[in-house]
Order: sequence, then structure tokens, then C-alpha cells
Amino acid sequence: MNKLTLIGFVAHRYDTGLKKPNKRIDVLDKLLSKQEFLVEGGFSLADVAVAAYLLYVPQFFQGTDLSRWPNVVRYMRQCAEREAYGTAFGSNVQNYLVAACDGMMAGKDDKKKLFGMF
Repeated sequence: MNKLTLIGFVAHRYDTGLKKPNKRIDVLDKLLSKQEFLVEGGFSLADVAVAAYLLYVPQFFQGTDLSRWPNVVRYMRQCAEREAYGTAFGSNVQNYLVAACDGMMAGKDDKKKLFGMF
């Protein structure tokens, strides 16, 4: 028995649930294919809530690939690059998230190219 078992702790491995098909993100991607933000008319409180949740994924689950939802990744990047986001979370977090989204968008483009070149 290890120490964790003896004192009653159970080690958990948390996951985003985004490695498998996800109908909720599919619906969000479809919505964002037709409009820039969640509510027609521009950036809103709904975007603050949803984007904050989505932007935790690349921060705390590094390596999670969301490129199969290109509109969601575009949306995440657009929200992360807002000046107010940088003010709230700091430029280091902001720059990291914008780069992470760029990487997911680039990865999607590379998969479409033959040998990553054509």
C-alpha cells in the first residue's frame, strides 16, 4: 500500500472530455461558423463566460488539440487577444493563449496540405 491509500486520498486524473466526440462543442462550432460572437451584435457577457471556460483548456490541459473545431479556436483566439483579457489575466497568459490558438489553427492547416508543404 502506498501513502495515498493509507490516508484515504484517491489520485484522480482529470480530463477535458474533448478527446472524444463532443456534441456541445459541435453545436458551438456550427454557431460560430455563422457569427463572430455568441450573441448577434457583438461581444457580450455570454462571451466572457464561455471564452473564460474554453480558454482554461489550453492553460491547464496543455496539448489538447481543438483544431477539429476551427470556429471555436478562432473564437478563443479572438477573445484572448482582446485588450481587456490581457488586463485581467496578464500579458504572459494572453500571449500564451493566443500562441496556443495559433498553433491549433496552424495544425489544422498543415493537415490539409500534402506532406505539410502543398
